[in-house]
Amino acid sequence: MKIGIVYYSRTGNTRQVAKTLEEKFKEKNAEVDLIEIEHVKRPGFFTAGRASMNQQELSIKNTDFDMQKYDVMIVGTPTWAGRPSPFMKVFINKAENIKGKKVAVFGTGMSPLDKREQFKEIMKNNLENVGIKTVENYLLINFKRGQIVDGEQNIDDFVNTVLKL
Repeated sequence: MKIGIVYYSRTGNTRQVAKTLEEKFKEKNAEVDLIEIEHVKRPGFFTAGRASMNQQELSIKNTDFDMQKYDVMIVGTPTWAGRPSPFMKVFINKAENIKGKKVAVFGTGMSPLDKREQFKEIMKNNLENVGIKTVENYLLINFKRGQIVDGEQNIDDFVNTVLKL
């Protein structure tokens, strides 16, 4: 199985989870590519939150995403104000050969439980708008000052779910 893990990480937390997932999948003999979305300009805290709340698109450097070679894609994003980062929406709208792909989602941040459902709904809608149905199993990892405080126990279940797709 060939898996593409596409993620945006502003502080390094989402990158940390993407690399952990990469290791877990490789342990189970899956081929994995990490693809980091790069911003044109790193938004400040308030700009990022405002753009996320309004689901505005923010510019990314790398826009040539061809997902043809992947059996499964995993998209990962921080949550800002209980919503996915705007950079992920840009990726979803620009990626080539993404329609019909099997996609799993993970999110990182400090969002309270009630905001997690909002995050899932927005990601699901963004993906469905381009013809993608997501897996129902979302991985949500809460961080505080760079340390995982909740969700780490769900990583193995998430990996096993993705491998069954």
